[in-house]
Amino acid sequence: MAVPLLDVVLGYDCNLGCSYCTITPAMRRRALPTARVAAALSEAFDAGYRDVAFTGGEPTIFEDLPRLVRLARSLGYEHVKVASNGLRYAHEPYLDLLVRSGVDRFHVSVHAPSDAAYDATVRREGAAALRQRAIEALVRRDLDPTADLILKEDTYREVGAWIASLHALGVRRFALWLLSLTDQAANLGYELPRMTDVAPHVVQAFDAARAGDYEVVSLHLPRCLLPGYEEHVRHPGSDRVRVITPDDTFELSGSRLSGGSFPEACAPCRFRSRCCGLRADYAARHGTAEVRPS
Repeated sequence: MAVPLLDVVLGYDCNLGCSYCTITPAMRRRALPTARVAAALSEAFDAGYRDVAFTGGEPTIFEDLPRLVRLARSLGYEHVKVASNGLRYAHEPYLDLLVRSGVDRFHVSVHAPSDAAYDATVRREGAAALRQRAIEALVRRDLDPTADLILKEDTYREVGAWIASLHALGVRRFALWLLSLTDQAANLGYELPRMTDVAPHVVQAFDAARAGDYEVVSLHLPRCLLPGYEEHVRHPGSDRVRVITPDDTFELSGSRLSGGSFPEACAPCRFRSRCCGLRADYAARHGTAEVRPS
């Protein structure tokens, strides 16, 4: 069973402007006060949470991040994760500061397969070069980063080559996320592919990972669409995760981000108790007929 995780969204601001971002301009102005984060860290530790993740927005643009990492470690948190676009890691003294402060899990969002597509997606010229330098710095320090890849209409067909290019840099852990249609991205339904179209490409990525002895996991695709590859499936919200944001505090299992849409056909499925179902935004766009209860 996974260790209970506190997921702290420090704020919604970011140093990139991704074309598919869910964050609205109004949201970017909201952030958690440092004192509130410190109190939440203490409260959650007393409630049994033992891992913490700092996310955003972009957590590395918040000046107090290293101090909050040190506080989490001093309280006794076993692991500290930062989920970032990673660009600040290209400035290696900053990366070293986070490591000294106590970060031991690095997740890097890699927004597109090629350099040109990356710069176009994040709408910042030269960002792809920083991304590569950052990944190289993480690998060189044996920090074993996880690459978070967003599957959308213009990326899922290339997921195998995308993973291979990052694996060639030394990345050994990959998490595949399906595009979300929440908030600012609500009108981007044309970019959300059908899961039945995505699944064969994901299966090929799983096969390559098995042969190459590295890790690829998928979030949001139910196990029934990936027969024989169920061990590669992870679902947000299936573990105990408390999320604190500038707007609210909630358990991930009950949020719109973790799924919750189950057609009647799912009732007898042998994976029902371990499945988070479909996200509401996916079901609204594509319906629920694709699921194939096992």
